[in-house]
Amino acid sequence: MTDVVEASAFRIDLVNMCLWRRNGAGTEDRVNLPPKSFDVLRFLVDNPGRLISHEELLSAVWPDIHVQPEVVKSHILAIRTTLGDKGANSRFIETLRGRGYRFVGKMGRLTSAGHERAAPLELGIFAGRAEALRQLLGLLEHAAAGDRQTVFIGGEPGVGKTTLVEHFIGQLGTYPDLAVARGYCIEGFSGVQPYAPLFEALRGLCSGPDRTRVIRALLEHAPTWAAQMPDQISSAQRTHLKQHVALDAVGRMVWEACCLFDELTLERPLLLVLEDLHWADFATIDFISALSRRRTAARLMLIGTRRLADLKTVPHPLTQVTRDLALRKYCVEMNLAPLLVTEIAEIISGKSLEASGISKFARVIEERTGGNPLFMRATLEFLTERGEVSHTAQGWEPLVPLTDLASDTPPSLTSAIEARIEGLTDEEHRVLEAASVAGNRFDPVTSARAAGLDEQTFESICERFTSGVIRHDKLLTLPDNQLVRTYTFNHAVYRQVVYGRIGLVRRAYLHRTIAERLEEIYPQDQRNDVAIPLAEHFALARDWSRALAYLRSALRVANIRFSRNDTFAILDRAVDLAAHLPDGVRIPVELEFLEQRATIQAAARDPRARETFQELAERARRHGDVDILCRALLGLAYTTNWNDLAFSLQVLEEVLVLCEQQTDPVQRDITRLAARARRLLGSGWDRVVAGQCEEVFARLMEGGDQLAIARAQLSFSMICLVSSRHREVRDLVESSYKVLSDSSQSPVEIDLASAIWMRYSAEPWSLFYLGEFGLALKELDSSIAAFSREGDLSAVRSFQIERGAFRFHALDFEGTLKDCEPATSHPIGDATGQILPHYRRIALVHRGLAKAGLGDNAGALVDFSVAEEEMDRQPAYLDWYWRLVLEWGMVNSHIEQGDHDEGLARATHLSQAAMNTDDRTWRALAWEARARAALSCGKAPEALEHVTRALNECEGGMAPIAEWRVRATAAAIFKAKGDLRQASNHAELGLAVTRRLAESMPAADPFRSTFERRSASHLGV
Repeated sequence: MTDVVEASAFRIDLVNMCLWRRNGAGTEDRVNLPPKSFDVLRFLVDNPGRLISHEELLSAVWPDIHVQPEVVKSHILAIRTTLGDKGANSRFIETLRGRGYRFVGKMGRLTSAGHERAAPLELGIFAGRAEALRQLLGLLEHAAAGDRQTVFIGGEPGVGKTTLVEHFIGQLGTYPDLAVARGYCIEGFSGVQPYAPLFEALRGLCSGPDRTRVIRALLEHAPTWAAQMPDQISSAQRTHLKQHVALDAVGRMVWEACCLFDELTLERPLLLVLEDLHWADFATIDFISALSRRRTAARLMLIGTRRLADLKTVPHPLTQVTRDLALRKYCVEMNLAPLLVTEIAEIISGKSLEASGISKFARVIEERTGGNPLFMRATLEFLTERGEVSHTAQGWEPLVPLTDLASDTPPSLTSAIEARIEGLTDEEHRVLEAASVAGNRFDPVTSARAAGLDEQTFESICERFTSGVIRHDKLLTLPDNQLVRTYTFNHAVYRQVVYGRIGLVRRAYLHRTIAERLEEIYPQDQRNDVAIPLAEHFALARDWSRALAYLRSALRVANIRFSRNDTFAILDRAVDLAAHLPDGVRIPVELEFLEQRATIQAAARDPRARETFQELAERARRHGDVDILCRALLGLAYTTNWNDLAFSLQVLEEVLVLCEQQTDPVQRDITRLAARARRLLGSGWDRVVAGQCEEVFARLMEGGDQLAIARAQLSFSMICLVSSRHREVRDLVESSYKVLSDSSQSPVEIDLASAIWMRYSAEPWSLFYLGEFGLALKELDSSIAAFSREGDLSAVRSFQIERGAFRFHALDFEGTLKDCEPATSHPIGDATGQILPHYRRIALVHRGLAKAGLGDNAGALVDFSVAEEEMDRQPAYLDWYWRLVLEWGMVNSHIEQGDHDEGLARATHLSQAAMNTDDRTWRALAWEARARAALSCGKAPEALEHVTRALNECEGGMAPIAEWRVRATAAAIFKAKGDLRQASNHAELGLAVTRRLAESMPAADPFRSTFERRSASHLGV
């Protein structure tokens, strides 16, 4: 949106809604226009050179109101009269008869987006900040050249941070193509709306002259943001985005925002101003940190203002971020001190210090205000109203003796503001009261009812106040498309003083009235962006239940925006509010939010999740809530199965006993299936338990609701993954994920987290075991890229280990070493959780397999032994499955080392263990290993028997990654028996399998050529 648009001899001031005309003395005179005439002119100026029809002008300026066309003509005449514009020789507005109007004036344009410029402090001259202003201009010069800049302007309330920014923006005439985007952080409890100032800045850019380019950039580079901007992005576009944007990318929004702002600087430099960062949400701080650390060139300057005192009273993440950025020289910190007495003297006199000297009056003001510009303004205004000081062309002058002035002046800023309030009318009092309750930003539509006034009267009084207590703020479009002017207090202190004077009973009434008015204005499905204000208003009205309902909505929004820290802040606030509820209502609510906290922690693999689930279980047990107790214990088992398998299995046994007390048969079956599936994956394959899971799954598929079926599909897909039912895994996971991510029933987040993990991990595994090497590796690479963008190092390392396993079976041993090596050096029991124990073991085993593939069998046996020792010492989730891979590697290396007896013993143990599972790939490889071990001991008949069993496991093409190896071993056995025809036949069949596997990879893929070469050698062809 344009703050000031210049056209020849006048300026259009969109903040004060007036014109400024240059006079012969080189100064400017203010020229007022009727409000609607100003709106007509503004619309024309915002559309220069374009024909505007009568209908378009009526629709823009008088939406939803029928007016006669003659009304437009009268306003055009008023504008022309003001501008001295003659109809025959129009310099500004051209009339095209019967068609409309066109603005033809020449313009220079200063573009500011998101928040209109606040009026500067009218203390006389701008003093004491010249060096800071020069520094900002110098940094902008670097930014405009492509050297991105981040600047934090700090100081106490009222010290002039915003004023400095305003003067800086006013000096940007040498950068005519500079775009300015502004966003404001809003004061509230710690659970503020994630990314609120950034959405405000982007909405402003979307309303400016670059609207088309900005929206295009949003759709291309920040679809997750675009999907949450209904005022700028059409419903159809947002629906399309929601269908294609993954809801599981925890850090996606930060990454997209950084890319978006970099993209916006390609055509013109951009100044992004974020004010009041001491009230910033965690997500916005994460964005600032990420954007400032980017080292790519961008014509971008970020300015953030902050109150230093607010950052020191409680631990604040912005403090650590700025400290770290400054240490790395990624930002510049400018902390404004109060004005010196010399600078105050310049303001008081209106002249430079050399010309005026320091007056006694300046020293009095310095003593009274401590050099705080806001306090100075309040004090001088108060003294002026009392007739003790006057403001003339020669500056500020006392009209009474200084001794009298000192004794008569209020002792603090608060008393000065209160003194001003005392003289207001009853209606004016009510307007300020309602405004202070509404918040730092308010509007007539929301606040008038609380003041007991109609909206027009409320607005008129606000307009009278814009010369002092409040100022114009942004234009706001309400859900019904009504356009309203918002206002804000000139400083938070004004609001605090007014708010503090309201009695507690009336204060609660005003909060409730405003909250209920917000509910009227925003339909149920459009309250996400006002959920935090609604929760706060109802909380301050002591309507705890309604406040908590909106906190639940805010929590959903924070989760959608992937801001974990903000979700915890909202949960903290919810716990505080729940404490006010009666016991009968309070306890279930506290359990609800504690479960939310535990599941969010578990989804993030936060080590605190175990303690939180334990607390939840204890409280649920104490209050007799069996359903929550079962879920808490399942969560506890989930968070402990990586490091304490025995305890996890013990908890699962308790769950299976407890679930018999659940009264809802569907919930009981969901609990049974989850507990049995996790027990099976933890303790080892059990066909009886697997059969029980199959029965429960069938019941749920037949009688469960959509959410119950989704949770059942998730549990059952884990069973399918380790029992060679790979074709079912993909369908089960995709179906479960879609329901859990879209459901409005707020599923337990740990289920959604598991669905996300299965989608990114289990689906590639299933594809790989089905022989789709190329697609499996492509999907796993996409998983690594996605979680890298999110900054989830733990997930990235886990996926790299999985890729290492894939690469081994593709015979890319060097790639396996590269992917698995980092994890093998991860400290055992490291509390950071970067690598879970079973992933470290997978890495050790596959590093050993890769070493053996490259001929280093001694080194391989060392890795196998370390992994085996860890499994024996501290059993973990899925150890039974990975022991099959470990034993297979042991057999291979012992045979290659010439220790045939040990190889045969290991192979015998491996085949026995594999036959206790339903995994056909590892059953086939187990019999193949036993056949090779028998052959190495000279037992060809036994070897043939074992390889025959291996071939049986490969029937139906269900174990392609095993089948070619089985064929190679069969060829070796028949060759040893002298049956060269059979040997050749098996070698050719094995080659056909490897050809199918290779063809699943792109022709130019280096993995393909490596696999083809090494598999052919292995087959002896």
